[in-house]
Amino acid sequence: MIIYLVKSTLLLGGLFGVYKLLLENEKMHHFNRFFLLFALIFGLTAPLATFDIYPEQTIAGIKMQQMEQAVNEPAEAISKSVESAIISEPATASNTEVAPATSAETGGGISTTDILFGLYGLIALFLFMRFMGGLFEIRNKVKVGSHQKAGSATLVLLDEPITPQSFFSFVFLDKEQFESGNIDAEILDHELTHVRQFHSLDVLVIEFLKVIFWFNPFMYLYKQAIQLNHEFLADESVVSKASSASDYQEMLIRACSGKKTLNATSSIDFSLTKKRLRMMVRPFSLLRSGSKTVLLLPILALLTLTFCNKEREYKDQSPHYSDIELHFDKKRNEELGKPIDTHYTSSGEPFTGTQKIYYTENDSLYMEMYFEDGLNTGSVMYEEDGDVVRQKHGRYLDFTYTKEIYINEHLVYQNIPPTESEGGMGHLRGWHKNGQLSYEVSYTGDRVEQGIMTEYDEEGNIITQERYEDGEVVEKIQ
Repeated sequence: MIIYLVKSTLLLGGLFGVYKLLLENEKMHHFNRFFLLFALIFGLTAPLATFDIYPEQTIAGIKMQQMEQAVNEPAEAISKSVESAIISEPATASNTEVAPATSAETGGGISTTDILFGLYGLIALFLFMRFMGGLFEIRNKVKVGSHQKAGSATLVLLDEPITPQSFFSFVFLDKEQFESGNIDAEILDHELTHVRQFHSLDVLVIEFLKVIFWFNPFMYLYKQAIQLNHEFLADESVVSKASSASDYQEMLIRACSGKKTLNATSSIDFSLTKKRLRMMVRPFSLLRSGSKTVLLLPILALLTLTFCNKEREYKDQSPHYSDIELHFDKKRNEELGKPIDTHYTSSGEPFTGTQKIYYTENDSLYMEMYFEDGLNTGSVMYEEDGDVVRQKHGRYLDFTYTKEIYINEHLVYQNIPPTESEGGMGHLRGWHKNGQLSYEVSYTGDRVEQGIMTEYDEEGNIITQERYEDGEVVEKIQ
């Protein structure tokens, strides 16, 4: 999750930088509106997408692996830093006796992760309530105001000083100013342009995303850019019909002087800056706008390949690698009188310690194997997300054997050898997924079944029961 958040933030920032550098100052506002909405959707979904690559593939002379590492390494570094800060690191096993954590060991207190998720939820809830409050305020204004149709739009006339603004098909106006004819036709047309082009839909999308991703600073920058683009579009529509751009600019300044605005609306006074005033008289350059649009294609392709997840296709490469290289050595076995499965280091000595094996694809821990005097005495296998898949440990008659197997921290198999049993008999037991005993059977010191073997269903009822002597069934009890 943390890696996704880091990647999506970096991608949103990259796309916003592209917009600011290449597009914002160009008079291609309809395209810019599409690009900003696309950037939001793409920035939030691209890190979740997956496609196949070969590590040696290159684009513009840059290896795909190098492009990916440029993003993954800082993202993983931030993820590890955050995780280490909020999750206490478990103690490393110092011996080969490995057992799953019990509920008593993990404790039931509130963790830092719980606190952070709770804080996120509280802030998100507050912002959602404020968002809904803004919508209810608009609804109340629609109810209390007097209405007048203007084509497909509805003029809502309010008994209060308010800057002309719109929300979907509603245009909110100062009733006194409207009835006295002090609201210019160009100002009204500006708001009707917001209505015709459904600008309120864009605002609702970004406002809702802000509720979910309130911690992402780019959400606030995107909102500002989207609303400014809406004003460019409305200004462009009015200026194309007006006799003088300077007269329209003076009307805007008069209309925006010290009046109230509503949340989630398109207001005529949004960002009435030199940038907006200059944009009204800026000439359109087809060559400049076209060249910048074409330049976006390789940039978007590069960002896609960099930030999307890759399913690597490795050739002649193992899916795992080890931190310590061990090997078998028949000659050393004869010299030292060791079993055939003794593991040796590069210096030819029987290995004692822990060998760690990692996934090649993402460098996460795959398995830990424990050795004493070259013999494997246990292991722990992990999923790529760090969850324990299974654990096993023990040796019997100089061979490694599975003593216990855990799946998702639940014991599913147990083998107690005769050397650890009071009666001198070995015992095998298995369990169903629901924790109910599945079977049990005993065996002698030379691994031959002896005594009663019983098989159970998931409810604990006996399915079959047989008695063995020296490995042979002598009686079928049930």
